[in-house]
Amino acid sequence: MITKSVPTKQFAAKDFNFRKSCPEIPNTTYLTHKIHSYPARFIPHIPRWFLKEYNSSGDLMLDPFCGSGTALIEANLLGINAIGIDINPLAQMLLRAKTEIVPNDNEFAEECLSTIVSMKNYNNQYVPYLPNIDHWFLPQAQKELSQIFGYLLNNPDTLSESVINFMLICASSIVRKVCNADPQISKPFVSRRMRTLLKDDAIDQNALKWLESQTSLYLDRKIKYMRTIKNLGSVWGYIPSSKIIAKSDARTLVDVRDQSVDSIITSPPYANAQEYLRSIKLELYWLGLLNQHNLKEISSQIVGTEKIPLSTCKETPLFGIENLDKALSKIHAVDNKRAHIICRYFKDMEASIKQCYRTLKPGGYFGLLVGNNVIRKTPIDTHIYIQEIAAKAGFITETIGYDRIVARKLTPKRNKSAGIIEVEWMLIFRKPAL
Repeated sequence: MITKSVPTKQFAAKDFNFRKSCPEIPNTTYLTHKIHSYPARFIPHIPRWFLKEYNSSGDLMLDPFCGSGTALIEANLLGINAIGIDINPLAQMLLRAKTEIVPNDNEFAEECLSTIVSMKNYNNQYVPYLPNIDHWFLPQAQKELSQIFGYLLNNPDTLSESVINFMLICASSIVRKVCNADPQISKPFVSRRMRTLLKDDAIDQNALKWLESQTSLYLDRKIKYMRTIKNLGSVWGYIPSSKIIAKSDARTLVDVRDQSVDSIITSPPYANAQEYLRSIKLELYWLGLLNQHNLKEISSQIVGTEKIPLSTCKETPLFGIENLDKALSKIHAVDNKRAHIICRYFKDMEASIKQCYRTLKPGGYFGLLVGNNVIRKTPIDTHIYIQEIAAKAGFITETIGYDRIVARKLTPKRNKSAGIIEVEWMLIFRKPAL
C-alpha cells in the first residue's frame, strides 16, 4: 500500500539514476516483464519511481503509449489500476498474457502444456500472409510454426481464451529464434553471419522444442506474478485492474473520459530512431495481425512513422516553435522528407499531450520519458520542445531530469540520419488544480 507523497524539487538535480531509486526491483526482467521481447521497453524502475512519488493505491493511471505494458505491471504491483493505449495490435495480447489473473494457476499451466502435446499431431496447414517467407524461414521451421499457429488459431472451441492468448504469445516469442534473421539486429535482417551459421547447420530451429522451453519459462514468471498480486490483494482488499484499449490512438484517446485519470506516465516513440512495427513484423504476420490489407494503414498511423509521401515534402515544414522550425529548415535543405517526418512527429506529440491534459484530473501529474536526436547533423532537443508544447496545452513543468541509458534494445543499424541517444529525459508536468 502506498500513499501520496509531497512532490519535491529533488528530481531537478539533473542526473537521476532510476535503478538506485528503486532498490526493491531485483532486475529489469523480474516477474512478467520479460515475457516476449519488445523494442525500446523502458525499465520498470522508471514507472515505479513515478507511481510511488505521485500516486496512491486505488488510483487510476494511464499510459497512452503502453507498448509491452511495463508501466501497467508496475502500477498493479503497487495497487494502482491502469489503462493502456497502443496502436500496435500485439500490445493488447501481450498485456493480457502478462497481467491477467486466472482463478486456478495450476489448471491454467496444465492446459497450456497439454496444448503443446496436442499440436504435435496437428496436420492442418496454416500459411500466414508473409512476403518472402522462404527468405525468412527454412522449410522445417515453416512446417513446425504452421503446426503451432494453426492449432492455436483454428481450435478456439477446445481451448479457453486465456490459454489461447498466452500460448500465442509464447509462440510469437519463438518466431525470431527459428527464423533466418540475425538475433543481434533488432530489425529482421539475414546477415552474412547468419547465412554462414545456417549453412553449417549451427542454428537450432526446432520450433516445437523452443515452444516447450519458452512456455515453461513464461508460465513460471506468470504464476509468480499472479501469486504476488493475489497475496498483495489479500492485504489491500482488492485486485487492481489493467485494461488496454485495443487499437486506440494516443492522439485522440476517444475512449478515455475527461478528467478521469489520476496520473499519466509514458515513454513515446523516439523521433526518427525506431521503426517499432518493422522490428516485430515477422511475429505479427504469424499471429495474423498484419496482412496485405492493413500493413500500410497501421504503419502510417504510428507516431514517428516514416510513411510520408515524398510529393508532400517540397515546402519547408513549420511547427510554430522558433528553434524547432530553424532545425527543420536546416534538415529540409539536405533531406526534405526527413524534415517532414520530424515535423509530423512533433505534431503527433502535440495532439497526444493535449489529450493527456483533457483526460488528467486537475492537480494530477504527467511523466514523459523522451530522448533527443541528431538528424542530418542537426540537434533535435526533444525534451525542450516537448516542454513548450506541454506549456501551450496548459501544463506546468514541475521538474526535469535525465537518466543515462544502460541498456535499451535499440536497433544498432539505424538510419544513418539518426544520432545515438545516450540519455533519456524525464519530464514531470502538473495540471493546475481547479
